[in-house]
Amino acid sequence: MLSVDRIGARVEVEGLCRTYADGTGLLPTDLVIESGEFLSVLGPSGCGKSTLLRLLAGLDRPRQGLIRVADDVVCDAERGVFVPPRQRRLGMVFQDLALWPHLSVAANVGFPLRVTGVSRAQIARRTTEALERVELAAMAAKMPHQLSGGQQQRVAIARALVARPRLLLLDEPLSALDAALREQLRAEIRSLTTEYGVTTVFVTHDQAEAMSLSDRIVVMRAGRILQHGRPEDLYHRPADAFVAEFVGIFNHLPDGGGVRAERVLVLDDDPTATNRDSAGAKPRDSAPNSLVVDATVRSVVFTGGAYHLRCEVAGVDRPWVVPHARAHAPGTALRLALTAGDVITPAS
Repeated sequence: MLSVDRIGARVEVEGLCRTYADGTGLLPTDLVIESGEFLSVLGPSGCGKSTLLRLLAGLDRPRQGLIRVADDVVCDAERGVFVPPRQRRLGMVFQDLALWPHLSVAANVGFPLRVTGVSRAQIARRTTEALERVELAAMAAKMPHQLSGGQQQRVAIARALVARPRLLLLDEPLSALDAALREQLRAEIRSLTTEYGVTTVFVTHDQAEAMSLSDRIVVMRAGRILQHGRPEDLYHRPADAFVAEFVGIFNHLPDGGGVRAERVLVLDDDPTATNRDSAGAKPRDSAPNSLVVDATVRSVVFTGGAYHLRCEVAGVDRPWVVPHARAHAPGTALRLALTAGDVITPAS
């Protein structure tokens, strides 16, 4: 393993705001990102997450607010302070990777060092180290078009880390990859950022990525931060129904509460079948404080290891999703049970 300096910086955002003519963007926002923290910004398209990332990078100017990285104010709209991107000591991986097609892999990775005046010997050494760390040293002389999508992704990550940035920004970098490769690269990205100790902001709309990678998650909607916290805190104690839905499958109850999909038990089922940790429960097996809900199966999807039953429940606009060990034909009537203590009642 390479010996590298752990140089992640604390980032403070105060009253940061940038809105556009169509009403999208970032409304006044306060946020602190701790040194070495891996923070994911999660939300739907147009929620302001990419605007936040661009402001941190210096690719856009805020209408108001301040950004401090370590002890340096890199942006202060009121005082007219604006440090350009290349002076902010940050690395960035774009959604489209933005590799230069006319440069070799080694030249792509070494480019951030070259533009800052690092000696040729240092560029060669650090480029080789970065490529070794992402297991691409043998590809140094190849051109980007000669690499697979996963290899191109590793080149982009190596280029972002080669200058040892104090802040790493990742803008949905895995969205174009297949599912198996995404899962593999998630682990690699987290391993690299932990090893380097770099403060990381990862923008995504994929809840699985955010939940598996993050020390902390920020959930955004319509330009505002709705909630931030550890993945398990957001999962178990969502601030509202939107957050609850965005960090897991959330089945609504008629009174506004809800329950996680995996906490719903199928009753009156085949006693040889299993539903998560409860096997073939009968109504008499359910606890006295269980809530029993009548439902009708509308569709079934096999997800690998389980079926997702989409069920219509009276009084609820959206279908329930219930993981189960076996399929049920559309139109099948089911009785679903959940323990009252598992009901989540969001704040709003």
